[in-house]
Amino acid sequence: MVCINNGSFTGSEEVKRSESDQPVSVTYIGHATVLVESRYFRFITDPIFSKRVAHFFSRRKAPLEVSIEDLPPIDSILISHGHYDHLDAPTLKKFAKDTPIVVSKSLRKIIARLGFSDIRSLSWWEGTKIGKTEIIAVPAFHFSGRPPRLLRNDYQGYIIEGEKIVYFAGDTGLQNDFEEIGEKFEIDLALLPIGAYSPRSFRRHHLSPEDAIKAMELLKAKKMIPIHWGTFGLSFEPITEPPERLAKITKEYHLEDRVFILKPGEMVEV
Repeated sequence: MVCINNGSFTGSEEVKRSESDQPVSVTYIGHATVLVESRYFRFITDPIFSKRVAHFFSRRKAPLEVSIEDLPPIDSILISHGHYDHLDAPTLKKFAKDTPIVVSKSLRKIIARLGFSDIRSLSWWEGTKIGKTEIIAVPAFHFSGRPPRLLRNDYQGYIIEGEKIVYFAGDTGLQNDFEEIGEKFEIDLALLPIGAYSPRSFRRHHLSPEDAIKAMELLKAKKMIPIHWGTFGLSFEPITEPPERLAKITKEYHLEDRVFILKPGEMVEV
């Protein structure tokens, strides 16, 4: 984050300015699974590479264009909450067990049972440092539920402060504290969900494409990539509708240089 002091930059601020000019590459793997790579750090969000959610629920609708074997070495795994389409145990078992994994405090025991040795369990507004990168847990507006135990307050988003500041929302509704998050951090890129909004009652805990644009503005995010669409049929809207609606809004409000809609498997540098 660049700070200006009396109209000039200090040496450390020049380094930060130079680093902020470095692009990060973002690969949308599918659903809420995103690979973000920078010069110093690679992280993956809510990884699910399974053919179905929880073995027998919704089947994957889009081909898996990227496999776990295709991934580069991962510096950290971020888990937003405990729902089976976000915390997928069969997928997590395939990662190296010494990979740092960041979760809410209520999910620590589940992750420990999967064999991970470096578990960073956070509450909202707490942070942890991995290498040169700071990861801060931030609020989400969602709900808990992972049978047989219904854990409380297991949902959160993350701010990743590296060469650029990336916000991963996980699953959340528009009642989230987007404005407060945007006041605390100068967000370069927001990864915002746009699916699972039908029936209308689902919009309480999920963003529609229109809600995602509103959230981007509340966050004051410079750019946005939509996630949580096109992979699993978890609601009633057609699976191709979320990006179509978002593309229409993006064009209507002339946001083509700020909103990047990636198909599963596509990558962009931002």
